Amino acid sequence: MSKGGNKLAVVSLIFALAGVGVGAFSFISMNNYINGINNFIQDTNTYVLPMARVYYDGPSYMIPSGGSYKLFNFTQKSYDTHGAFNLTSNSYTIPETGFYQVIAQYSIGTDTGEFFMIRFYSNDILVSTQSYTSGLDTNTLAVALMDINNFTAGDSLTIKVYIYNVGSLSREIFNGEEYNFFTVAKLA
Repeated sequence: MSKGGNKLAVVSLIFALAGVGVGAFSFISMNNYINGINNFIQDTNTYVLPMARVYYDGPSYMIPSGGSYKLFNFTQKSYDTHGAFNLTSNSYTIPETGFYQVIAQYSIGTDTGEFFMIRFYSNDILVSTQSYTSGLDTNTLAVALMDINNFTAGDSLTIKVYIYNVGSLSREIFNGEEYNFFTVAKLA
C-alpha cells in the first residue's frame, strides 16, 4: 500500500474509533436517561390501588327461602391492599374516592324454577341487582353481578342475597373462592 493509502487508512481508523467513542458515549448517556425515566416511573407507581377479594370457606352455609334479603357472609380474604374489608360486618369501606369495579357471585344448589337474587348496596342503599331463575335440569346455579360506580371515601359496600322456592326450603351454597366471592377494585 502507498504512503497516501496508509495515511488514509490511519485517518479512517481514527474517525471510526472516534465515531465508536461518540456512539458509546451517546448510548451510555441515553441509557442513563432512560433508566432515570424508569426510576421516576417506578417511584410514582409504587402506590397500589385499593383492591380486595373475599370469599366464604367454612362449614355448610344455608340461605333460607323467602323472607328478606340476607347479608352474605364472607370468612376469608384473598387479598386486601388497604385493609378495607371487615369480615365481621361483611362490608368493604371505600378508602378513597373514585370509580370502583365490583364483582360478586355465589354458587348454590337448586331445583327447576327456583328464583335467586344478588344485590349490591352502598351505605344500605341499593346500587344494583341481578336475578336468575333456574331452568330444567339445573342442579347448580352461579348467581353473579358486576357493576362500576363512583364512590366516596367512607362509603360501605355490602352484598345481600335472596332465594325463593315453592317448598320454602333453604339452599346450601358451595364453599370456596371459585364458587363465591366479593371483589372490589379501584379503577385507575
